[in-house]
Amino acid sequence: MTSQLSCVKGVNNPSILGNQWCDSPWTLVTKTINAMKILHPDVDFLLWTGDTVAHISNDKMNVTINMDVMANLTKAMNDTFPDKKVYATFGNHDYYPASQFPAVSNIIYNETAELWKQWIEDEEQLTNFRRGGYYTRLLPPHNKVRIVALNTNLYYTSDKITVNETDPTGQLQWMRLVLQLAKSNSEKVILAAHIPPGIHTPRGVQWFQDKFVQPFNSIVKDFADVIKAMHFGHDHYDGFKVFDDNSGKPAIPLFVAPSVTPWRFILNEEVTGSPHNPAIRLVTYDRDTGDHVNIDQYRMDLSASLPQGDGDFTRLYSFTESYKLQDISATSLDSLITRMSAQAGGDDLLNTYFNFTLTGAQFESCDQTCKTRILCGFRHYTSAEFNKCERDNSDASGTGSRVAAPTLLIFLVALLSLLR
Repeated sequence: MTSQLSCVKGVNNPSILGNQWCDSPWTLVTKTINAMKILHPDVDFLLWTGDTVAHISNDKMNVTINMDVMANLTKAMNDTFPDKKVYATFGNHDYYPASQFPAVSNIIYNETAELWKQWIEDEEQLTNFRRGGYYTRLLPPHNKVRIVALNTNLYYTSDKITVNETDPTGQLQWMRLVLQLAKSNSEKVILAAHIPPGIHTPRGVQWFQDKFVQPFNSIVKDFADVIKAMHFGHDHYDGFKVFDDNSGKPAIPLFVAPSVTPWRFILNEEVTGSPHNPAIRLVTYDRDTGDHVNIDQYRMDLSASLPQGDGDFTRLYSFTESYKLQDISATSLDSLITRMSAQAGGDDLLNTYFNFTLTGAQFESCDQTCKTRILCGFRHYTSAEFNKCERDNSDASGTGSRVAAPTLLIFLVALLSLLR
């Protein structure tokens, strides 16, 4: 059965809500979308950060299956939120073959543009999407905040099609031009995509190909006064980072949304992904300034729900309440990182953060290597910087040294993965 093809660890009979070794069955997907409607029906808009298609080997997939899955979820989102805009981006599994996004127009770009044209609307932006899977839209009704939706899968280390490209589809040049125009028009920007820049912790993995790291990061830093926040998926786990501006001042918060799919990776018998619950989030922001105020994180307790074959999404945490912050700006997150780095109380905060990344699936202790990697990953965006930070603090760990940290409405962010 197709519903079992994503499962690992020998699971061959997932429940109606799935399994923590499998991608989301349709029942879990529809319960998730309905939960978003129930929790807060009057959102401004929704962000959909990709990986709609399941983790199934290429020999079991094809373009038709991929596009059927994309169409099924697009229809479900439209049916549930008929009067809301959904700003969607590709995930690496949304292409066939998986992750091999090309730098030229193709059937998947073109057919997805047709599916999402009621959300993108503008013909010029649909042309951009057909060219490379990216677009921008100004948010009504105030028209002061702009969504810039990118196809960062083009920069993914698993994409072998773009290894000889310097700016596949011209997206980097386009991104700089859009941000410059937004600055000229006194607009603020919320940037959304699937593959995040920086280092995924505590594994210590850089998702971007090396050659794309500096060009992408330099654009972000150059427009740190325009970009109010960045939202990504891909990791399957909750997380955040802080990007500095060119002067070294904390400027842009980056948030990684935990996934709806409970699927866990297996690299080998010793390296597997930790369990995590299906999750969605509500983000409070200022309509005029784009400033981000809070995140309310919701999750379904899958272990408790599986025996009953039913479950609800309940709030796991409020970012500002749990971390005692006024808001979730870059400055506030920077102060939180400083507190996490402190000798007194830092370990408790880090353990809280680490277990929030697992969306309450189980309690795990974050050892010293885990803590060092998380702290280094908050502020270091390249492998070289991250590795140096880890080495420096590992060398100092014997002396008890800690990593030094440098000195209104609601919308939803969801990473969805589902089966046909």
